[in-house]
Amino acid sequence: MKNIFKHILLLSITVLILFTGCSEEKKKTAKIVSPSTPTDTSCIIIVYSVSGTGSGNITLTKKSDRVKLELEKNINGEKNIETRYISDGWIYFYFTTESIVQPVKSRINKDQLYLKNFASLADAEEIILRAKKNGQEIIAGYVCDIYENTDGSKFSVYNSKYVLQSSFDGILITANSINLNASVAMKDVEKPTNIEFLELTTGPL
Repeated sequence: MKNIFKHILLLSITVLILFTGCSEEKKKTAKIVSPSTPTDTSCIIIVYSVSGTGSGNITLTKKSDRVKLELEKNINGEKNIETRYISDGWIYFYFTTESIVQPVKSRINKDQLYLKNFASLADAEEIILRAKKNGQEIIAGYVCDIYENTDGSKFSVYNSKYVLQSSFDGILITANSINLNASVAMKDVEKPTNIEFLELTTGPL
């Protein structure tokens, strides 16, 4: 019996050391995403409105570790839709107008500016890791925890998984329609296979 308790104690200490190591790794504020990064496996569709210094709508669709962001805005009276696909540590995006399609791709670098781009809408884990919790508020009927970052960005996160409001650099992004049990096919969130995406070494995410 004593040997059994010794084995249990040894196993507990080993697990504690492993989790402590993971916790220390998460404290890094800038890292390149790898395919092994833990992901939320639920399927969701969230539609946001954009106001402030920007205007338009954003639709976020997610299944497993695949995310699609559709940004709709008007530029000089012309409707512009920008679609971004996020998977395996890469972001793929292209601009669509009546006359041009320009596809590009870039590694996601979670540097100090990461929380100030639209990709962070699908990354509540990183927001919680970096920002400080400061109260609660209700967004679209859901009670959210408020997180404020030192760079001035602010986020409302529901259930530690879903970003329902984000504000940075005068832009306010607020969820209006939320489907947390959406029926999403993998083909709906995967980048097109018939398009060649030009790799960028630097550039916006």
